Amino acid sequence: MIGATLLASMRAKFSRWLKLVPTLFKHDLLFRYATIAAVLALIFLAVSFGQDIAGRRDGPTTGAAPATAPDNFQQGNASSAEGSRISEPPAPGSSSEPAHDETPAVAPGRPLQGIKVAPAPRDSFGTVPKEGSSP
Repeated sequence: MIGATLLASMRAKFSRWLKLVPTLFKHDLLFRYATIAAVLALIFLAVSFGQDIAGRRDGPTTGAAPATAPDNFQQGNASSAEGSRISEPPAPGSSSEPAHDETPAVAPGRPLQGIKVAPAPRDSFGTVPKEGSSP
């Protein structure tokens, strides 16, 4: 008996909430956009379920050739070739070839004794420009 009464009260509350949906959709912008987003999310979810069931999971679209890895690609290795040399881009204003024998003064695991720190040069960042000066 208690279960039937509880079910009837829940059904009545749910029907009252359903009657509010058209009014809220018409007058409340937040509810409208949240409803549209929820419907779009459900559509995308249904499409992805359909693709999973059809067997096209993360695969190429029809007519596209499958992407293959090179023969010398090792799993877990970021380089695509075994003998490829890892190089960093040159610093601005330097030659095109990076200097490999030069080690930085500040690096992880290196002590900071003997390093001289100078204050940064003064600039006008964050200040209001004066009249007549170019931006």
